[in-house]
Amino acid sequence: MLTNLKYVLDIGSSALRLIAVTRSLKSVNVVTKEEVLYDGFMDGEFLVPEKLEDAFTELTRNMVNKIKKPISTIVVGVPAEFSKCVCKRISRKFVEPHKVSEADIKDLYETNADFGDSENYELINYSAMQFVLDDNVKTLSPINKKTTTLILDASYILAKKSFTKLVGEKLTNIGVDNVEFISLPLGQAMNCKDESNKPFAVVDVGHISSSVCVYKGEGLALLSSFAMGGGHISSDIMQVLGLSFKDAELIKRKVILTIESNKNDYYEVCFKGNLIKAPINITNQIVKSRIEMIAKIIGEILSIDDVFKGINVYLTGDGISNFKGVKNIIKQVANLDVIEYKNPYDTSKDKFQTSIYGLAELAEVAK
Repeated sequence: MLTNLKYVLDIGSSALRLIAVTRSLKSVNVVTKEEVLYDGFMDGEFLVPEKLEDAFTELTRNMVNKIKKPISTIVVGVPAEFSKCVCKRISRKFVEPHKVSEADIKDLYETNADFGDSENYELINYSAMQFVLDDNVKTLSPINKKTTTLILDASYILAKKSFTKLVGEKLTNIGVDNVEFISLPLGQAMNCKDESNKPFAVVDVGHISSSVCVYKGEGLALLSSFAMGGGHISSDIMQVLGLSFKDAELIKRKVILTIESNKNDYYEVCFKGNLIKAPINITNQIVKSRIEMIAKIIGEILSIDDVFKGINVYLTGDGISNFKGVKNIIKQVANLDVIEYKNPYDTSKDKFQTSIYGLAELAEVAK
């Protein structure tokens, strides 16, 4: 029997995923996962909150049947739609050169963790974008270094109390003793960083909700979300071509935006004996138009600060990442060079579901 398992709940805009993770000497490993579809969320609210408990019950029951042991603690990833990021520059002066300790750093964070909207939000993560020492020395590792001035550019991630209260109560009702909350976007970004320590953006386009974050140092310098995703593409196909939503979803999976076609060329899908057809030219234009709308929003978010100009942009999520040709559209509309962000060694349909691995990594770091 596997021991030292940690359970992480990924709350997506169309599906709930519960993963069991364990740490080896070199990495965090996903042992197994369970997934259930549900009604999702939009604009910072669950669409059918009264059904959450049933979905959690099914998810945990399926996991327990696999693992053969009860689940007492679950770490929940808080999506961007239920979060906000607050960045602060905090400074402290010492009378004489002082060797920086972990207690000094903790004190900087905690004595400045006051937020104007504390009635509606609670702190779930904090981290450093950079420290600045004497002579304008910038570092992420100030411990044991001497300085008379210590400046911290801090990133605080807050979660909506309505989210933590609802999810916490539903999980407690089904027998989970301990519920912890961490930032989903922060986990994704941590899983994407390299040794250069240069700021970069992670764009996660989901089913009906998408997020944009900028990672700097060890924290988020920006966090934003908007209610648009792959489900809107399916809805567009459904309305323009007169298909059912399910048939539109099936057609959408066939789309190749780089294909050159004639007027009489069709995408075709055979499902349960029924042939579903859609003209390639029209379908591609429908998909392209919605992606252009999404790209424009992403570009507007990242143009908020000139500091973000020219940074690497990692695209992930199932909403648009699977379309061949999507990177060219984003480049044309938003002038952003996009890099694919997918799970390593994964060639399945889930390769762009990077949130579970990001959460697994952050859950281990935050313990």
